[in-house]
Amino acid sequence: MKTKENKSKGLVKIAESGLLSLVSSKLKDRVLFPEKVEKTKEYLKGAKFAKS
Repeated sequence: MKTKENKSKGLVKIAESGLLSLVSSKLKDRVLFPEKVEKTKEYLKGAKFAKS
């Protein structure tokens, strides 16, 4: 079985801050850990908040 060859010649260089900005914009409004969110919601149902 032959593998595909990548014939692109150049790489794009980007600053770390720019890369983090790009990744954060792609992940905006997504739940990354839905199990933990559900577990936390269940935990907070029984929580009583104290008034200070």
